[in-house]
Formats: sequence, structure tokens, C-alpha cells
Amino acid sequence: MRLAAALAVLALATAALADDSPEPQRMRFVENGSYLTVSTLPPGGIGKLFDTKAYEALKTGIASTVVIRILITPGDSDVPVAEQLIQRQVVYDVWDENFSVQLEQPGGTKKFKVKPHAEALKWLTVIDDLPVARLDVLPYDKVFVLKMVVELNPVSRETLTEVRRWLSQGNGGGLDRGGAFFGSFVSVFYNPKIAEADRILRIRSQPFFRPPP
Repeated sequence: MRLAAALAVLALATAALADDSPEPQRMRFVENGSYLTVSTLPPGGIGKLFDTKAYEALKTGIASTVVIRILITPGDSDVPVAEQLIQRQVVYDVWDENFSVQLEQPGGTKKFKVKPHAEALKWLTVIDDLPVARLDVLPYDKVFVLKMVVELNPVSRETLTEVRRWLSQGNGGGLDRGGAFFGSFVSVFYNPKIAEADRILRIRSQPFFRPPP
């Protein structure tokens, strides 16, 4: 594994962002084999997707679903070089008093159970060494930005259908099956009012690039 030092990170621009702009967050990028992985760094992350009401709703027995759409684009463009999709779901069993967790992303589905309430929230929101792109789509010395749209409980049947279709086919960070689902990303990224979900986060990483070996 090549550690984060293998990726040079550029500083965030200091210009003030409008209140309705995507939130800037610092992230750690690491080369792992043939993939680039990402981790959110404190105090960032997607935990703020859940307020007190949404957190307590995890114990109602009704499924809570988080859909994470990720694009990596050149620093001066919205045209993606890589796309990634993750769906996470938690359902509380009121009889056994534990949470059933299901994590879906290209490469496979994981299912397991956890007991603590806070542990269920962690699995819905943690982003740690997540594969997001093949290295061969990220040329050396070219500046990129990771853009993320995170939705809690999407209500659109079309959205959930597209999520299932995309995940069932697998992708691994490529562009071969993005289609209309990712085609709507830019609109949602810049205009959260058109999203149909209980809550939405829009996140933008600091610029980064891969230095030549």
C-alpha cells in the first residue's frame, strides 16, 4: 500500500463560499493497489446527515437508507473521470434488540448485526479507505476534486431503482454504466432543492493530484 504521502494535496482556496454552496471538507487520499481510496477527516464526514430525530428513528423498526453518490472530476470541470455509488441500510429488530446492517457497493454486499445504537449510525456514515477510482483514470500531475451527494431515505422510486440496477451490475469506479442516474448529479450537487430525500449533504474535497513516481 502506498500511504497518503504518495498523494500531494493542494490547499483549499480561502475565498468565502455562499451558504448554498457544497460544503468543503478535507479528505485523505491513498493509493491502494490499482485503486484510489478516500477517507473523510475530522471534523468532516457525513454524520451531520443525521439530526437527533433521524438518529432516534433508527430504532423504530423502519429501514433507514443512505445513498452516497461520488464523482471525481478535473479541478476545472464537472465532467467525471470516475463515478462511485454506495447504498447503506439499517433496520432495527425490536424483538432481538439489535440492528441489521446492509452495505452495498460495487464489489459486493455485506450483511451483519450490531447491538449499540451508535454503532449502527457509524456504519451508515463512516467513510474510511473507500475505493473510489482506478488509478489509470487519474493521470499524474493533473488536479482533481472529489464531489459527493449523500441522501438520507430517498423517496423517489426512480432513484432507488437506478441504485439497485447500478449496484447489481457493478462498476468499480468506471464510467460505463453511469447513465441518467449520474447524469443528474451536477443538478443535485448545485441545487439541493430538487432532491427528493429526508435530508441531503453536498460535499467537495480539497483539490488533489498524483505526483509522478
